[in-house]
Amino acid sequence: MSTRLLVLIDEHWPSRPSAPWVVLDEAGRVQSEGESEPKHWPAASECAFMMAGSQCAWHQARLPRGARREEGRLLAYALEDRLLRDPESQHLVVTDREPGPDGVTVRVLVTARERLRALVAQLAAIGRPPVAACSELQSAPAGGKDWHLAIAPHALTLRSGPTGAEALDPPLAGCQPLLAHALAAARAADSVPARLVLHRAPGADDAALEGEALGITLAEGEPYRWWAGAAGATNLLQGEFAPRHRRAGWIGRLGWPLRLAAAALVVMVLADVGEVLWQRHRLGELDARMTRLFESALPRTPAVAPAAQLARQVDALRGSRGQLRSDDLLALLAAYASARGVATRDSIASLEFREGRLALELPALGAAERAALRERLSAQGYVARDQADPPRLLVQVAVDR
Repeated sequence: MSTRLLVLIDEHWPSRPSAPWVVLDEAGRVQSEGESEPKHWPAASECAFMMAGSQCAWHQARLPRGARREEGRLLAYALEDRLLRDPESQHLVVTDREPGPDGVTVRVLVTARERLRALVAQLAAIGRPPVAACSELQSAPAGGKDWHLAIAPHALTLRSGPTGAEALDPPLAGCQPLLAHALAAARAADSVPARLVLHRAPGADDAALEGEALGITLAEGEPYRWWAGAAGATNLLQGEFAPRHRRAGWIGRLGWPLRLAAAALVVMVLADVGEVLWQRHRLGELDARMTRLFESALPRTPAVAPAAQLARQVDALRGSRGQLRSDDLLALLAAYASARGVATRDSIASLEFREGRLALELPALGAAERAALRERLSAQGYVARDQADPPRLLVQVAVDR
């Protein structure tokens, strides 16, 4: 059974090496959980981590319609005034897109490139190369018209909508002014929530908020399980951070199928080569037989082009005995009639025969039909070409016959 070790990493890791972890099976069920240093983390088929607290920010931007390959540059430009550091130092991951009539609205998770690179390298160095990473901003509870506040020992996460989130520093009592400011901004924008739902993790701050001072109804929600929303969160390991070891694992698992495909390809190539060699052998036998027949028919004649020489000799013998030669008028007309088929009748306006060459005037024949006619005559051993002035079709026996 495949298992995944999911580790919650805050902004102090690895200087404070102890971190919460949970082992999940393929169905997302918890197999074990705890909090310890990396050397005490349990074995699992693969490792992933969640970035907690203020290590990420979640922004919204509107982009013009355009090619996806330009999206990175457009995102950096759209978010430049909202980022604390240079856009080149930030890793941007699009979580969802909403097409509109004048562009595309995208939600983007932003994290420091060096921080993410350090986490991936540190986990790989201790033998836990990560296959995925997500942000607690996206995985914390959310839904409906309510705001949700996840209260955990390491951080507070305020979800002000399906795609809005903000990390707050504990303790809970000290966040009262920040919550009041956020609610005042929501009222000014006419988007005040119906309630503020609190989700407390085991062992979290149990201080009470003053709902009347905030001007909102407070409600206790389900206990906060930090790993519960990780399965539906966007993987931050994209682009340069895509896990290479996982690709190598896939290649390793495909080893036998690839070897089998390579073996089948080699067999096919060998079969094709054998077929070519056999055809060459048969062609050599036919050439040798033709040469023997030519030498027996024309004993003192050098064999330059045996097939053409025999065809000319046959024509000469037919002519000497009063039979039809291949370059006689009737033979040429018969070849034309065979090539035209049922369209032969009334197709010739005039004809001229001279020295084994037949000139036909075909006024009702278009360019495409003329090309097809030339191909059919060529298959019978005749050469046909168009004459411009006057416009006629010239038919004669091929030179190599």
